[in-house]
Amino acid sequence: MLKKTSLIIMLTFLSLTLFPMVHAEGASIQVDPPTSTVEVGEAFTVNVTVNDVTDLAVWEFQLYYLNTVLNCTNVSEGPFLSQGGNTFFASLVNNTYNATHGRVLMGATLIGLIPGVNGSGTLGTVTFQAKTSGDTLLHLTATSLLDSSEPPRNPITHTTIDGAVQVAGGAIHDIAVTNVTTSKTVVGQGYFSNVTVTLENQGDFEETFDVAVHYNETAITLPNGKNHTTTTLTSGNSTTITLTWNTTGVAKGNYTISAVADTVPDETDTDDNTLEASTEVYVTTPGDVDGDGDVDIYDIVKMCGCYGTKEGDPLYDGDCDIDGDGDIDIYDIVIICNYYGQ
Repeated sequence: MLKKTSLIIMLTFLSLTLFPMVHAEGASIQVDPPTSTVEVGEAFTVNVTVNDVTDLAVWEFQLYYLNTVLNCTNVSEGPFLSQGGNTFFASLVNNTYNATHGRVLMGATLIGLIPGVNGSGTLGTVTFQAKTSGDTLLHLTATSLLDSSEPPRNPITHTTIDGAVQVAGGAIHDIAVTNVTTSKTVVGQGYFSNVTVTLENQGDFEETFDVAVHYNETAITLPNGKNHTTTTLTSGNSTTITLTWNTTGVAKGNYTISAVADTVPDETDTDDNTLEASTEVYVTTPGDVDGDGDVDIYDIVKMCGCYGTKEGDPLYDGDCDIDGDGDIDIYDIVIICNYYGQ
């Protein structure tokens, strides 16, 4: 009888010292609310909560989401664990964790060997902004709950419950070219015409995009060697930019001038991203200001009608400002004389 009693005591002692205590099932980590319905462009928050936990001292989780649908903008520790004392909180947000998903990593621990916390509450809060319409899971993985025993601490058995987000259409991305004008309708080969483009952000987000000007199908080359300029425009506002078309090396003839604003991400209304100027530009012999194909007395007569005017004057004619310096003067007459008879 004594031997049997001693064996029971020994087995009980071994079970307490060699095998860690396993908590009864019942605790869970979940996304709250379980489903969220928001509009494109809307900011919203979800909580990650723990339920029915006993002696919680450490927690950690990873939360995955489709990065085409959502963008994480902020994370913060919830109030649950800090009921037990001071905590250390850490987080890491990566909206481009891989080609399809973003990831939020969050964790916290009570500082010191102090009793854990019991009950239910919020572990962490995550703020998202909806990017495009669509659906995504908020998938919890690599979750960990540990008790207040000495490190490495004992795990607390738990289940996880994912969340879901539905993003409905609402806010839009939309850039439009609303006007295109040229400083000249006739330009001497080797000289230039300015192209003024009016752009409007008709969407709900600030956009940064490239703008190019084409003569027929060819994009003009800017002085910096690029064939586009980059513009940032806030929602509901417009801006005007001026690009210079240098006709050096351009064959003589009529050209259709157009402005093209690149399509911004998630833009669907793209028909108004391209617009042609209302009139063509004729590249011809310098001095042919009337655009009839030769340099003769009629060009001089036309020049005399606006001679001495400056850009902005009522009689100023950009076609007669051959050198494009903003006024019509003797230097423009000299150019006509140099090409007279051609």
